Amino acid sequence: MSLKVLKFGGSSVGSAEAFRRAAAIVSEELPAGGLVVVSALRGTTDRILEACAAAGGGQLPSAREHLVALRDRHRQVASELGLWTEVRPTWTPLLDRLDRLLTGMAMLGEATPRGRDAALAVGETLSAHLAAACFGGAFREVREVLRTDARFGKARPHLAALRTAAAPWREALEAGGLWVTQGFLGITAEGHTTTLGRGGSDTSATLLGEALGAEEVQIWTDVDGVLTADPSLVPGARPIPQMSLGEAEALSAFGAKVLHADSLAPGARAGFRLVVANTLRPGASRTEILPVPPLRPPGAVTSVAYKEGISLLRFPASAGLEPPLKAARSLEEAGALRFGLIASPAGTLLAVRPETPAAAEVLGTLAASGLACESGWAVVALVGEGLRADPLAALRHLAALGPEPVGGLLTGSSTVSIAFLVPESRLGDLIPRLHDRCVDGQPPLRIPERQKTG
Repeated sequence: MSLKVLKFGGSSVGSAEAFRRAAAIVSEELPAGGLVVVSALRGTTDRILEACAAAGGGQLPSAREHLVALRDRHRQVASELGLWTEVRPTWTPLLDRLDRLLTGMAMLGEATPRGRDAALAVGETLSAHLAAACFGGAFREVREVLRTDARFGKARPHLAALRTAAAPWREALEAGGLWVTQGFLGITAEGHTTTLGRGGSDTSATLLGEALGAEEVQIWTDVDGVLTADPSLVPGARPIPQMSLGEAEALSAFGAKVLHADSLAPGARAGFRLVVANTLRPGASRTEILPVPPLRPPGAVTSVAYKEGISLLRFPASAGLEPPLKAARSLEEAGALRFGLIASPAGTLLAVRPETPAAAEVLGTLAASGLACESGWAVVALVGEGLRADPLAALRHLAALGPEPVGGLLTGSSTVSIAFLVPESRLGDLIPRLHDRCVDGQPPLRIPERQKTG
């Protein structure tokens, strides 16, 4: 049989009604069985992190207040589903474990990355047990198979070990089993729980899809697939019916929140179809991300993406390359995202987005040293397979916009995108104009007959 993996994020399992909608989708999509991956209930991960921070700061009573709120919330959802009696025996030891972990953090006066990962695993596991009961499936512990390194908080998978461990799962699922497991979690060779970091639940779903030889992995979220632009700036943005992995990777890099680069790599390796769909509107449009690029007219742009909060560091030509490279390394190690490093005879430009307090502190130190540092910038990207056939089309689109204050072009290694820097203040006007010219002004995206799927 062809195997499917379905993943439901926190917004798709955030309430009793959300669980019921997800159960209907599972019944429709997996009549002959398959694997379901679920995140923690919406807000649970943040609540556990707040509890860990309080416990690590020696405030155990405050940490336990978070625990009580977490317990009450889960009990309410389970009771509304009529499943409290069924899940209570599995939930009680999990919540007791979380209490012990918080107590240990308070005694040590520290919430270590390893301790936080162990605590976060409780939230994912509570949700998976409830989902198994709601969907009529069997719970399976993802840590049976998802082997990782020991980088707690941002673990990376051991692919060969994962494939080997997943073989019994594949046999059972192909025989018609319906299993529910956790997202976001892994385990080291020594048996310690890890988490996969940002986008971890999507990543675990696609990793499992790769290891199990799945034909399709579906990511169920709260939007109608991947859109042609941010609908908060472009109300007319619409779902993209089909897109290539290259387009998806570029959009992920340049701000599309529905996708994360780590979740796309397994599809590139294994060649399965990745689908993004809306739990709230299961019959609405959805996006298929295909290993074989769909046909696009030369120069066609599929989507306009952007990312705010960019800071620019300008190094004089006399500094050479070592100082900007050293700054880039320090910022990335502290948690910044690097969007560009442009070297020219006139000097070097480093474009970064500080994602963590530590990265912001490093950036402040560099600015205090006398380095020219500018905040308030954004990166904007035009993305489309059509640019592969006509890469100069993007420059023609930009030229038609007139005297925009462009801070630099960021071409990178991708042949399906071109990005540039603009002041954040220009986004409200620029993104709609780009979408109107580059997306709405092009022929409609079409699904070739040879690529339509049933």
